[in-house]
Amino acid sequence: MAMLTSILAQDDTPAPSPGIPQERLLVPNQVWDPLMQVLSYVLWAGTALCVVALVICGAVLVNQRKSTGTQVVEDATLVRILVCAAVIGSATTIANTILL
Repeated sequence: MAMLTSILAQDDTPAPSPGIPQERLLVPNQVWDPLMQVLSYVLWAGTALCVVALVICGAVLVNQRKSTGTQVVEDATLVRILVCAAVIGSATTIANTILL
C-alpha cells in the first residue's frame, strides 16, 4: 500500500531524456576554426570557378556569334550557364564575406 501511494504522489512531468542536452552546447574553437578555414577555401574556389565559367561561356558565345560555321551549344543554353555562374559566384562571394 505504501508503494501505491508513493507512485500516486509523484508528479506527471516527464523526466528529461539522458541523451539530449537541455542547454545549447558550443563547439570549441579547435573544431570550429579548421571547419571555417575549409569552408572559406571552398567558397573561394567556387568564386574562381564561376569566374572561369563566365569567361569561357562568354568566349564561346562570342565565337559562335562571329562565326557562321557550326554551332557547338545553343545560345540560350550558354546564356543560362552565364546567368547561373554569375548568381553562384555572387552568392559564394557574399557568403565568404559574411563568414570572414
